[in-house]
Amino acid sequence: FVDGSETDISDEIPFEIPDNWNWCNLGEIYSHTTGKALKKENNKGTLRKYITTSNLYWNCFDFTDVRTMYFTDDELEKCTIKKGDLVLCNGGDVGRAAIWKLDEDICYQNHVSRLRPKLSGINNSFYLYVIQINKEKGNLSGKGVGISSLSATDILNLKIPLPPLAEQKRIVEKIENAFAKLDQIAEQLA
Repeated sequence: FVDGSETDISDEIPFEIPDNWNWCNLGEIYSHTTGKALKKENNKGTLRKYITTSNLYWNCFDFTDVRTMYFTDDELEKCTIKKGDLVLCNGGDVGRAAIWKLDEDICYQNHVSRLRPKLSGINNSFYLYVIQINKEKGNLSGKGVGISSLSATDILNLKIPLPPLAEQKRIVEKIENAFAKLDQIAEQLA
């Protein structure tokens, strides 16, 4: 009972999951930060490379045009992507995401979000696919006129399943095997 009336939990749960899984919000398992805004007055610190939404694609990055801007030492912790971070567009093509797999750290701008697991037992590849599915279903659609944007609240409140780590890994393996088979079929048809 909420406010004296019954609530239908099925309104909150997108679909049935196994008993050993849980539903949670993305913000319960990931910490979230956005990068630095590019402004003329931001001219203090060290000139560093940074990525924008134009560098971020589904599970890959395009380094054709990597820009630079000044970052102070204080800004670096908040605005640096490290190996293993899940990176998400919150401007432009909102919801598009990739995992940073390079050893070299890089800074990022304010239309990009960095997601880091708060807990052990989180497989970023699994959650990359969860984000992709939610994007395709329209659960991660931005708001705004012209250029859409995705708020931190929308990202952090995204309802997601939380299976045990072994199950996350098994699902990722199945998805990647299916993609590999599709690639083989495409090559044979070419």
